[in-house]
Amino acid sequence: MSRADDGGRSLPDAAQVTVADAVSGDVLDFEAARDDGGTSWERADGLAALIERASTFGWRVSLPDGGDAHSVALADESGAFVGWCDCEGFHWNDGPCAHLCALRKAAFVRASTTGGERVRIASTSVEDQPGAVADGGHHVDQALREDAVGGRRVGGEGRR
Repeated sequence: MSRADDGGRSLPDAAQVTVADAVSGDVLDFEAARDDGGTSWERADGLAALIERASTFGWRVSLPDGGDAHSVALADESGAFVGWCDCEGFHWNDGPCAHLCALRKAAFVRASTTGGERVRIASTSVEDQPGAVADGGHHVDQALREDAVGGRRVGGEGRR
């Protein structure tokens, strides 16, 4: 079953993506995408892609092999990656598209956004956000090293 059967839900622009929008997406298996050797994983280049952080969970990603930037939502939800992309490849196929794969690879290799910041996938868990406060104050994402293909934890403070 493709995502085309999802009733045609409307996706927000990357700048408007909230945590609820991100977790409403699919659980994304980047390891399977890599192991399958599909075009999404092969096209994804975390260093060459143009990546702009638009919100905590929203991104704009443009691949080096052409096309417009696409709105992407990606979050780490208790060790599993969840999200979506507004591209046709994500809509019509199972698994993460090339835009999501590029974003995940960029986070692993510690690539920079177009604004010069390090690409980091935000966690949905308040306990993973050391600067989070109850009044909605700004938080800083905790730096972690993660395996690029599966999200397995390999280091970082405050993690189990």
